[in-house]
Amino acid sequence: MYQSNRMWASASFVGVLIIIGMPLWWKTTEVYRVSLPYEKISSFKPLSHFVTTELKVLANDDATASKIVSEIQKAFAESDIIKIKIEKTVMSERQQHILRSVVDMEKAVEELASTLDLDQENIFHVVQKKSLSHNIWVGNERIMFFDDEKASETIVKALDGWIYQTSVLRGARSDTPDQARSTRFPPESAYHITLSIVHPRPDTMQVVWNAAEAVEDYIGSFVDELSSLHNFTLKSQWLHLLDFEFQAREIKEASEWGRHFAVRQDRLSLLLTRLEERAATHVSELSTINLALYIVPCDKAPIIIYDNEGRKNPLSIQAFMSPKWGGVVIASPPAEQCSQQVREFEPSVGQVMGAFVSHLRELLGITKKDAIEGAHLEPLRSVSPRRWEVDALLRIRTLEQVTSAERTLQSLAQLLEEISNIVINDEVGASIAAAVSELEAGAGEGAGADAARAGRAHAHAQRAFTHPSLLALLYFPDDQKYAIYIPLFLPIMFPVVLSLRILLLWFMGKPVHKEKTD
Repeated sequence: MYQSNRMWASASFVGVLIIIGMPLWWKTTEVYRVSLPYEKISSFKPLSHFVTTELKVLANDDATASKIVSEIQKAFAESDIIKIKIEKTVMSERQQHILRSVVDMEKAVEELASTLDLDQENIFHVVQKKSLSHNIWVGNERIMFFDDEKASETIVKALDGWIYQTSVLRGARSDTPDQARSTRFPPESAYHITLSIVHPRPDTMQVVWNAAEAVEDYIGSFVDELSSLHNFTLKSQWLHLLDFEFQAREIKEASEWGRHFAVRQDRLSLLLTRLEERAATHVSELSTINLALYIVPCDKAPIIIYDNEGRKNPLSIQAFMSPKWGGVVIASPPAEQCSQQVREFEPSVGQVMGAFVSHLRELLGITKKDAIEGAHLEPLRSVSPRRWEVDALLRIRTLEQVTSAERTLQSLAQLLEEISNIVINDEVGASIAAAVSELEAGAGEGAGADAARAGRAHAHAQRAFTHPSLLALLYFPDDQKYAIYIPLFLPIMFPVVLSLRILLLWFMGKPVHKEKTD
């Protein structure tokens, strides 16, 4: 009877350990992982994406229109980065009359706009206009004028280099960033733009500058045209008593100052560090585009920037740009103001803000346009970007967001497969599923309406990749697990395993202990 009770007690202990203890331990130490579409993610091919656009060719006769269309199709037939849907049309008598009678190009565009829809995004017009001073003329609207069919080669170069910017599109899709992509900010749904007026010595000079008004009039007018791509928050601030030692070299010259201070461009990067310390622009989750106006004290004025090869900046305004950070304008007061007892300095709003807008164009992805022989690009007459530049930026951002989203998902999927103990919660799983859904819906097949899908896919992918739960300290190597579990469970499991043998013999009716014989 005693032995039976002892055996049943041992069996109860083993049963509780195996039936309740083991499942409970397994459940409490289980790493929660939502099921992910690994196969779909692995099937993505970031280098296969392209954008689509529409082109309308209008000429005085069908032969000229056919010739231009043929040359454009031939030039872009092998392109794997952009697909152009071309439509040719012979202009009506009214359209031809407008172009013959109106000499001024801007006026001609305005008159022709009544017969063409120039407001549609991602649609560009190539229109014949006789008696041009160049082979082609490009203005601010979505239209290009050409003289005759002999201008076909120039048209192709302008479409490739200015309008569609195929080299920049390839850089946006490539694994290795090109110069344009290395300069512009990564794609985001919103940015902060902060203008800082840095006045090192407010006790020696009064600076007259309405920062809020300058930001609204210039920066606000510029970013309003990009509202379809990003949201912007504009701010301005004054930073006093932030002096910086430029380590400038004084150079004598014949000017009203009789000198200038030469500063090497590689030295100016240290100024950005000083500005970062005081500007406090890094406190937001959104990227901040920094614009800084540095007021030079009279005893250090004027400052002239020299490049790393010792060449003097020939421009009247001294400014420089730092990729993916922002731009800085160094404003030196005139000698006349510094010689007065009451010193008052009012920097030129047009020059300073013009430099900042130029910086913003590159930082947001609007590249500089190289000269093309036989082509005339009308200079900008306002801070607003050209409308076809906005279309080009939309295509670039669309392609960049799609390829970035796919690479982000593939990197994350690889990480989660390699480290099986990383928690994948419902929120991360939902973000990944949403990104995959947007990408499958064709976010990478064009611009325009699909740009919204590309933006959402990129946002979901980034949200999943940067989710804090992925950094939770709930996983460690298997050898560390064994180092913890063996000392903890071995003393408990050893007698349990031995008792299993005894229980098995008892249930089989065999003697548990061998009888001793004399």
